[in-house]
Amino acid sequence: MVRAHGRCAAVNQVLACPHCSLPLDLTDAGATCATGHSFDRGRGGYLHLLVGGRLGPTVTSGDTPDALAARRRFLTAGHYAPIARALVEAVGVPPGPVLDVGCGEGWYLAQLSHEQAAPGERFGLDVSKAAVQMATRAHPDTQYVVGTAYRLPVLDHSVGAVISVFAPHPFAEFARVLRPGGRWVTATPGPRHLQEMRPVPQGESAQKTADRLARRSEPPPEATAAVHVEFTLELSAEVAKDLFLMTPIRWQSGARVAEAHAEAPVSASVTVDVWVSTSEPIAT
Repeated sequence: MVRAHGRCAAVNQVLACPHCSLPLDLTDAGATCATGHSFDRGRGGYLHLLVGGRLGPTVTSGDTPDALAARRRFLTAGHYAPIARALVEAVGVPPGPVLDVGCGEGWYLAQLSHEQAAPGERFGLDVSKAAVQMATRAHPDTQYVVGTAYRLPVLDHSVGAVISVFAPHPFAEFARVLRPGGRWVTATPGPRHLQEMRPVPQGESAQKTADRLARRSEPPPEATAAVHVEFTLELSAEVAKDLFLMTPIRWQSGARVAEAHAEAPVSASVTVDVWVSTSEPIAT
């Protein structure tokens, strides 16, 4: 269990110091490790555990605020509920806390029942500070941290499930942090996912796109089981714009749609095509 912001609980058994990998002692004010590294809590109780090289001044770490706002509106309206149901079913009842890697604004993690992950047993991580701040405000019973998926500030063999929805999935890191009996669950795009919104590739990009879609025709090769979730959304222009803004498609479409006020493609019918994949439980 974790010491949640403003509440007393058992000693942290999940989060690790990003400098030395020792367990973090959590308090209402922040976190410290045995070697003296310390981290203050941000407003609402999140922890900033991203260390290393600094990003350039023009580089945004993770999702932009307008993308996060669009995703919050789109997800809370229930448009991706079939994906969430498949994810919840795949997670089952894990043998320990749940870690959401690339948690964004926290909607998918919040869909788990208390039987699957009780308050104090939910952890969300994202490289975007804005995403973590939004998630913390919406879900105060979850411990959120700013961090990287590729070097998780998480103790070895400490969580019962790792989920990653349309986010990075470094499977070696997932295996490191999972307990015996635990498993990871990912949601990744299939070849027809949002195909009506995607730009038509030209030149060299056409072959790269074809290769990417071929890879998406199957779940990740590391998976041992997968469910194919496919359905069609009929969207108003306003909702279609939110979907457009919350995905990487806005950047794939070229400089015209990279503007802050980019217009979504005119398309009311959109295909959702997703693999919800799982690993074998970690051996005891």
